[in-house]
Amino acid sequence: MKRTPLRPRSKKRTSEMVQRRKLVTELLERFPWCARCYWNRSVDLHELKNRSQGGDFLDPEQIVTLCRECHQWVTENPAKAHEAGWTFWSFEPVVKPRAD
Repeated sequence: MKRTPLRPRSKKRTSEMVQRRKLVTELLERFPWCARCYWNRSVDLHELKNRSQGGDFLDPEQIVTLCRECHQWVTENPAKAHEAGWTFWSFEPVVKPRAD
């Protein structure tokens, strides 16, 4: 079976990914503890509004740092996460949540 080769990344996407990598490094250094539990070290960035919902993955105001456990919880419990302010729909303004 002949396979179609993957298209290379566009110059625009490559530039965005370089910016994203710098942002990831900067945010994980600036916010080393999970924004949800304040117990574990941050290892993931969570976009409060998905790109498919109009979010910007290069805007630090739309991103929080989470530990893997909390990020998994947010992903697996979308209704509860939305209720708690960890996700936003396309028509909602993004307001960073505070852990209780």
